Amino acid sequence: MIMIKPFPFHSDLRDYFKKQDKTWSWFSEEKIKAEQQEAFKTDLLKNSYRIDPDTEPKVYEILNVAKDKLGIIVPITIYQSQSMDENNAGVVFFENEAHIILSGTILKLLTEDELLVLFGHELSHIVLFSLENGDFEITNRIINTIASDSNSELFYYETARLYQLYTELFCDLGALKVSGSLETTIQTLVKLNTGLEKVSAESYLKQANEILERIEKGSNGETHPENFIRAKALEIFEKDNSGYYSKTEKIISGKTDLHQLNLFNKKLVFDTTKELISIILKPKWTQSEYCHALYKQYFTNSAIKTDAFIDAVFKLKIENSRKNLKEYYAYVMLDFALCDPDLKEAFIGHILDIGEQLSLQEEMKTILKKELNLTEKNYKSFAENCTKTLNTILESDQENTY
Repeated sequence: MIMIKPFPFHSDLRDYFKKQDKTWSWFSEEKIKAEQQEAFKTDLLKNSYRIDPDTEPKVYEILNVAKDKLGIIVPITIYQSQSMDENNAGVVFFENEAHIILSGTILKLLTEDELLVLFGHELSHIVLFSLENGDFEITNRIINTIASDSNSELFYYETARLYQLYTELFCDLGALKVSGSLETTIQTLVKLNTGLEKVSAESYLKQANEILERIEKGSNGETHPENFIRAKALEIFEKDNSGYYSKTEKIISGKTDLHQLNLFNKKLVFDTTKELISIILKPKWTQSEYCHALYKQYFTNSAIKTDAFIDAVFKLKIENSRKNLKEYYAYVMLDFALCDPDLKEAFIGHILDIGEQLSLQEEMKTILKKELNLTEKNYKSFAENCTKTLNTILESDQENTY
């Protein structure tokens, strides 16, 4: 039996909001009222065709198989949308009932085994949102409410986006659990998104692997991960159940992007910045009044970390950054190198040395050339002079370096 559980991202976000007692309490108590349910059902009846068990007994038989395998007992009604043409499906879950809405030609396009996959996926939304007294449904409402507020910072939107992506991957595992077939699960996914009546799961997995070899960035999906990511994630689960969550999160997130920070890696970048600046200011000769003043502009109420140093862990944080974030770190270093005119040359030599240790040579070179108006020809001699000035300080008696 396939055991599925929420992603660490689900649990981490739940834990984060649970610490905010007033927010969690309000959303926990705020339930969908009876009149809201009735309004939804009225709208559904107006804009869709209700599929009854008497007229489509086979469809409900397949639905009941999925319900049994996922342990779902609430009554479920299936509808065919009259207003949407694309192949899609969605589920709306109230406390004592659920509704699945189909659109497009799904009932014609999918085989019985593939329809079982579809129902397994949709019903897994109910599974997730029923776990742990509905914690993940509450978390979903909190983050989406905050993200939809125009006054909220962008990292909340990114956090909501990731929460949705991981929710869809959880439901893909539910579909796999119900169907018991990786091939059928991937075929269903591809058929729904292409409209093709015949597809090859094996062929699409080869395509997915080829795509992943070509890209650095993670998922750009707004509500669902890209199909190649979903297919690859399912394959990973089949082959390496124990490493599934960490490997899949790496594919979804990609390298840390300065322009797509979420609630958690925003703090990672903050802490890495603080550590980097502490490393820069570790030598005594760098700790001038100008540098201390600049540090206070970065971190008003926080002291320099005296135990900061470049080790494998810190190098990995830099390595796992996209180019735009690496450039940000390079600019932070240059900010300190230029803040004290008396230390400029030695300080640039200093950050060039640190940049080399962190494999940021290209970023440092590009930024120095741009900001100091250096050509390719005079950059080399400039860098050499800065390194020479740095060595003069390091070799003098006045500086024991640290």
